[in-house]
Amino acid sequence: MNTKGLRQRELCDRLGLNYKSVAQFARQLGLSTHAYLQQQTGWILRDERYYPPETQFKD
Repeated sequence: MNTKGLRQRELCDRLGLNYKSVAQFARQLGLSTHAYLQQQTGWILRDERYYPPETQFKD
């Protein structure tokens, strides 16, 4: 597992998403940017960092 994870803007950059557009779309849907990105990308938000969908966490 990548223990570092990605910050929200880093995830947008990696996936080629415009951060301002993401925020605008999220707002239009009544979602937080966190919820919107998880819904659209499948990436997992944990402790303010995003991880790929296949990530397994050990608690």
